[in-house]
Amino acid sequence: MSERTETVHVTYGVSRADSVRDALLAQGCEAPVIGLPSALNLGPINPPDPEVRRAWFRTVLRCQPDEMPCEPEQTWTDAISSDVRPVYWVCMTDAAEHASFLEFAFRMAGRPFDIVDATGLDFVTRDGVRAPWSLGIMRSEDIVASGLKDTRRPLSRAEGDAASEAWRRLRSEDAPIRVVRSGRLVSTPLTHFDGVLIDQATTGWQVVARLIGRTLAHLTDDVDPPGQGVSDIVLFGRIRALGDDGALDVRGPGPGLRDYEVQLPLHAS
Repeated sequence: MSERTETVHVTYGVSRADSVRDALLAQGCEAPVIGLPSALNLGPINPPDPEVRRAWFRTVLRCQPDEMPCEPEQTWTDAISSDVRPVYWVCMTDAAEHASFLEFAFRMAGRPFDIVDATGLDFVTRDGVRAPWSLGIMRSEDIVASGLKDTRRPLSRAEGDAASEAWRRLRSEDAPIRVVRSGRLVSTPLTHFDGVLIDQATTGWQVVARLIGRTLAHLTDDVDPPGQGVSDIVLFGRIRALGDDGALDVRGPGPGLRDYEVQLPLHAS
């Protein structure tokens, strides 16, 4: 590796990148940090063309223009440039982080890079010992206190090849949703979260935002593994689809999740 090769830290998502950047700065490291924008646990990925994906979010999940993801290709180009030595930060139990990591390894095509892996990490905070399921729940001070930066290591060629092969398989399946199961990212149907939404729905009208919040809390706190790759965008789209199918009663002018109400159908109560 050339002495002039720049180290660049890479992770999924702008907010995670901000936390990593703040943690590095607190430890005297001013290396650039790139947050990859693509939530590749959702939508078409064969290939992950930004325009195809935006069309899917618009037509399948019925997203409004300001809700659809912005996934500039330049961000990926910067992250995998031959002029940099990437250090990829990830927690594999987070489906979005896991998917982004697999796509990154696939695009690196065997080129070496380093990894900082928070999967299974135990660290002490003011609230006690925690095992984060996502970098997204780690504050910058948690990253520093855990010594996460010091776990940096080269990703082995075998690990890189395995990640690339896993992504090839997922690309070929091109499912609408991908979730983490037994440490692996797996394909699931669009209806994957429908049963949870119905279980969390109540008799009597309530704002859709409340059902979504309760469902997200349930999937984060009450199931193992938590998170499972869902988002409010997915749940909002599925609530409207379940309303069309008669599995839920949905009413309201739209377009936002606070502009609709939802309840269990009277025949289900």
